[in-house]
Amino acid sequence: MSRHPSSAPQHESVAAATAASRVSAHKLIVALLCATALSLLLALATAAVANAGVPSAAFSIADTTLVASPDGGFDYTVWLRDASNMPIANATIVLDFTTAPGIQLCSTQDTDLDGKLLMTSDELGHATFHVKAGGSSTGVVTVGTSLDVFAHAHPRTTDLDGDHDVDAVDQAALNALVGTAGPAGDLDENGTVDSADVAIESAHVGGTCTATPAVLATWGALKASYR
Repeated sequence: MSRHPSSAPQHESVAAATAASRVSAHKLIVALLCATALSLLLALATAAVANAGVPSAAFSIADTTLVASPDGGFDYTVWLRDASNMPIANATIVLDFTTAPGIQLCSTQDTDLDGKLLMTSDELGHATFHVKAGGSSTGVVTVGTSLDVFAHAHPRTTDLDGDHDVDAVDQAALNALVGTAGPAGDLDENGTVDSADVAIESAHVGGTCTATPAVLATWGALKASYR
């Protein structure tokens, strides 16, 4: 039996078409895989950018109590860390006292009188404030950045009457609180107003927004001495 003369070219055309189809399919699969990988990389990069510089409440550190005095004799340190527990450097840390009515910041520190104090975090993501303020409040100070709030701190001061100096009136007010749980007057944050708080108060007598007492022991040293 003789083969039809056109069958060989037809076979070759079908084989060529099949091979071309396979090549096209392979190219399509490769293109889809590349597009998927690129999309994943872009998503990861976007997530990283979105999280960079955003403080994490889980990893950032700020004391829930903020002690202040007109002379600025107390430290309040904030550590900024993101969701990856990495320090956030060169971020503006904001202490907002507008949510703690009754606390009066010294105008020498709060020069624009907006009730907020700002500092820039260092390369380790930390900044230490020396808050100059007086008064008392049942509110809280919000702690965060321009992007987010991650903590709240309960304020208390040595200047109980809020007139921006620490004097005999403030000493008498604190003495009247001895034996109570505070929070007003509990300057060492141990849950009660006691002799240690009286000693801390005495160390700040004479302090104002522009003057520091001649002899001013550190808060940590006083706590160590009276515990």
